[in-house]
Amino acid sequence: MALLSKFIDSLNVHLYRTAFREVVHPVKLNGSFDKHNVIIHLNKGKLLVGPEDEVMPRDSFYFFPAGQPIYVKHANGNYHDLGPDGFKDDDHRSRFLRTISGLEDVSQMKEVFTILAFDVMLYDAIPFFEVLGMPPFALTKDEEFGFLVKHIALENEQNKLGREKLIRNYMEEIMIHMCRYIESQEKFKKYTDKLEFLSDRRLVDIVKHIQENLEKDLSNKTIANIAYVSEDYVGQFFKSLTGKNLQDYIENQRLDRAMFLLRTQPDNIQEIAHRVGFKDPAYFSRRFKMKFGANANSIRQNKNQLV
Repeated sequence: MALLSKFIDSLNVHLYRTAFREVVHPVKLNGSFDKHNVIIHLNKGKLLVGPEDEVMPRDSFYFFPAGQPIYVKHANGNYHDLGPDGFKDDDHRSRFLRTISGLEDVSQMKEVFTILAFDVMLYDAIPFFEVLGMPPFALTKDEEFGFLVKHIALENEQNKLGREKLIRNYMEEIMIHMCRYIESQEKFKKYTDKLEFLSDRRLVDIVKHIQENLEKDLSNKTIANIAYVSEDYVGQFFKSLTGKNLQDYIENQRLDRAMFLLRTQPDNIQEIAHRVGFKDPAYFSRRFKMKFGANANSIRQNKNQLV
């Protein structure tokens, strides 16, 4: 309990997208990735999640941390398997998932769900759930949690006075509920124990510097100067606190940023590779496919969100 409570006031939550969706044709997301954390709330119908096809009960919630593979089967029947690449564009997605208003009558709809996609940053620098390395998990039914998810989506689709402030407040409540749930589950202790290393401010400085300077030199010598340790020791220092190899961590951050830029920016693949610190575009392409299971060209052709 002490660990989570130490950090909860330092978490910043930002809503990236939200929508109410009706399933109009059975569809399967098979190992897709999203850069943002995703909560799915099943309002009505049937949903299978995870590689083991876990059945989601009505009014339940499922959480996919950023960067974790998303396995979802919407509705029953002959599923259209999208593979890891997701939907090609809005028109393609609308063949399977129709965006609706939260005020629509859903009594004649077979399956309806709400989606929230959001970022959670610790100290404005560290992706919170990525640091924890937590797998996707189901959240227990909770009327108050359901109220928050619904009203975030409703506020987002209506341009009313104070919308941004209300959404920000609701998102902070979402995080409090999630942290309370995580804290109550013994199975998550091995992940929350990782927060212990964040008590060393030097690590926070390292991570923040990496996030803000991905296109620059991030050699061990550069990072050692940030942490005020020797070049020979900095790799050991980072691994002792995080369990990760420093240069592997930097490369993963560069690849994650490249994924985001491919989905949101018009720059060509070579330009994006250079923007995130890869000097050799061919090497970038190999490492990108190894991490995400899809080549950069296919992501560039498919800029839409996964769910």
